Amino acid sequence: MRIALKALGLLAIVLIAFMTFVFVQPRLTTGIVFGVNTAPVEIRLRDNFQPRTTDAKTEAITAAAKAFLEALDAGQRSKATYAFTDNAQRSNWSNFPEGMIPRGGLKLSVLSAEQHALMDALLAEIMSPRGILNLEYQLAAEQTFPTDHWFNKYGVDHFYVAILGEPSSAKPWMFQFGGHHLGINVTIYGADVTFSPMLTGGQPLYIEHDGKQEFIVEDEVNAAQVLLESLGEVQKAQAIRSDKAMNLLLGPGEYGTTVAPEGIKGSDLSETQRELLIALIQTRLGFINDDDNAAKMETVMAELDDTYFGWWGPQDAPGFAYFRITAPSTIIEYAPQDTLAEQRDQEHAHSMYRDPGNDYGMKWIGAE
Repeated sequence: MRIALKALGLLAIVLIAFMTFVFVQPRLTTGIVFGVNTAPVEIRLRDNFQPRTTDAKTEAITAAAKAFLEALDAGQRSKATYAFTDNAQRSNWSNFPEGMIPRGGLKLSVLSAEQHALMDALLAEIMSPRGILNLEYQLAAEQTFPTDHWFNKYGVDHFYVAILGEPSSAKPWMFQFGGHHLGINVTIYGADVTFSPMLTGGQPLYIEHDGKQEFIVEDEVNAAQVLLESLGEVQKAQAIRSDKAMNLLLGPGEYGTTVAPEGIKGSDLSETQRELLIALIQTRLGFINDDDNAAKMETVMAELDDTYFGWWGPQDAPGFAYFRITAPSTIIEYAPQDTLAEQRDQEHAHSMYRDPGNDYGMKWIGAE
């Protein structure tokens, strides 16, 4: 009996120590348990930034950001704003909920109706209507989670908005919005705007929105399937890399990771197939406002011959295969989290977009 009591006491001590470690070091715990790198990005910025030429869209985004910040009280503003040099906050986004990944910024739950409307106006300048719809889908998905979880903090109240630097039409600054399964990171420097890195996807993927059942990733999943089915047998042999899906290679914490191009090359596609590839790319880049999307698509088109489409997973189960588009300035991943053995319908996926040469605007703001 005494031995059993000692064993129970020792187990209690171990559990208390473990739980203390989880609460004190959530990032380290997440890294150990899930193998996710959540350390701040290692970025060295330039010592000074010269003013750059702006355009009407940047002016509109900047004006909306200033209006939002001016509507906050001093305490709210201190939580919403960071130095532009703050690399810890710059990389503070994840598919994990708060608790597993401590977020920074201003919580949506503390915004008044007026402040929320100004934040929505800012988002409407930054994103396209399709991008705003995707954000609405993400928030609808988040509302399906319990808000009284013992550790993880689910719910729309635990989505955050943050601004790094001072909103300017000529100097660089950054806007962040997100939470569980969503990370919008926008770096603005004059007329140039980058949305890299951008995390979307979602859980659950089937949600109720405006009285209708929606599949959050339907457009990209269907576009990828159509492109795959357009390929001939020789082309499929190039595109299909495995019959098993894989996880994201360029997810949170993977700044600077290099990914080799795999699959079929754009130069080996017919004109019709190239149009299908462009349409697939637009299902993700189309979240960006029209002005900045047009600038990005110029680069996409110029690099189309050197763009690869690769497929990992089943060929006849839309949503259950990983696919990747790899180009010099554009990498897009879709990574399902459920298998056919687990689910009849895909309910959980991670989607990533990165510009490997310009993550966080490094081409413009990084030290040379």
